[in-house]
Amino acid sequence: MDDQNTNEINQSDREMHQPVASSRMNTYMIPLSIVVAGVLIAGAVFYSNSARPSTVGVGQGNPSQQQPTAQAADISKVKTAGNPFIGNPNAPVTMAYWYDYQCPFCKRTEQTVMPSLINDYVKTGKVKIVYKDFQFLGEDSQTAGLAERAVWEVAPDKFYQWHSAMYEKQDNENSGWGNRADILAIVKSLGIDDGKVGQLMTSKAAEYQKAMDADKAEGGAMGITGTPGTIIGKQLIEGAQPYAVFKQVIDLTLQGK
Repeated sequence: MDDQNTNEINQSDREMHQPVASSRMNTYMIPLSIVVAGVLIAGAVFYSNSARPSTVGVGQGNPSQQQPTAQAADISKVKTAGNPFIGNPNAPVTMAYWYDYQCPFCKRTEQTVMPSLINDYVKTGKVKIVYKDFQFLGEDSQTAGLAERAVWEVAPDKFYQWHSAMYEKQDNENSGWGNRADILAIVKSLGIDDGKVGQLMTSKAAEYQKAMDADKAEGGAMGITGTPGTIIGKQLIEGAQPYAVFKQVIDLTLQGK
């Protein structure tokens, strides 16, 4: 790929869900001049290829946790041990994927990109997908993140089936579906021990939250500013990009480029 796209795919038409810096922001009118200045500054940062730290907090579980030092996107530096994954553990390409279970753009990626990607690359042993938490869209997101860890611990062979079912059931963001009872109902429907999953969600809540916060902070340090966000090789893919973008990056990575 050319130098401009070496570290980041960040197209102007990308769609992603980003955290709001302050819940009070919407209660005030912002002068147009400030908006324009902000757009110009954001544009400069947007097209920069340099690594930058995320301005996003690390999660509800431990807001005082510090962000790691900013670094360029690099899959070899992404922590993958202990995270849910699908595919050949020794696949030549690893894809780290940050997401939120309440994010509509993640749902789009799950439904329009993942089926082809899994069929073409995961089932053929070429790609391993590692799932990384970036849960920031409220209480239901955090609950889903806890359930995700518990499902992986109880029934790793059914993790992806559960993960897909979560997005199939997703309605409008924080509009009612997705609480603990809803999630455990999906767990049970897939033949997973919902009692055990529920028990782990409670007894290991602090441990799971710490891991979720670490995922989010790690992603932020590598340029993930919202969901979905993906790192393949040294390439950052931001937002709900089409399958062709993922395919291009994977193919080049397989070729060692």
